[in-house]
Amino acid sequence: MTAGVTTTLVTGLLPLFGAGLGASATLLVQRSSAREAKLRFRAESRLAHREELKSALLDYFETAQRLQRELDVRERGGTPQDLKRLIENVWLAEKRIEIICSEVLRDRVVAHARGLHDAVRDSVAHPDWWAHCQTLQCDLLSQAKVELARNHDW
Repeated sequence: MTAGVTTTLVTGLLPLFGAGLGASATLLVQRSSAREAKLRFRAESRLAHREELKSALLDYFETAQRLQRELDVRERGGTPQDLKRLIENVWLAEKRIEIICSEVLRDRVVAHARGLHDAVRDSVAHPDWWAHCQTLQCDLLSQAKVELARNHDW
């Protein structure tokens, strides 16, 4: 090859090589940006789900507390408010959790709601509703803490 041919080849191929290198760099940057956006989306989704679950749990506990207050009234010989309406509210709050939580948490919240329901329905078998529900509530709270613990793998 002569110097003129070599110069022409180098002059012609150098821009193509540069364009190929630039295109490769652009693809790498786009791939990295897409991966970062995907990771950010997953982290935001996990955080949103956590907040939704936390809100549903707090609503459930507030609803259960209203019922428990009336069970205390009944235990002390008073006349409680409409226990049927209150337990229906507990079941509704329980369903809100059930549709967004894990199977383990679902089992715990259903067991707790069932325990409250049993205490409402049969005051003779459960004269001390707290003795009947305490373990169920501790199990529920324990699992709720596990589920709400932040996952830092993002």
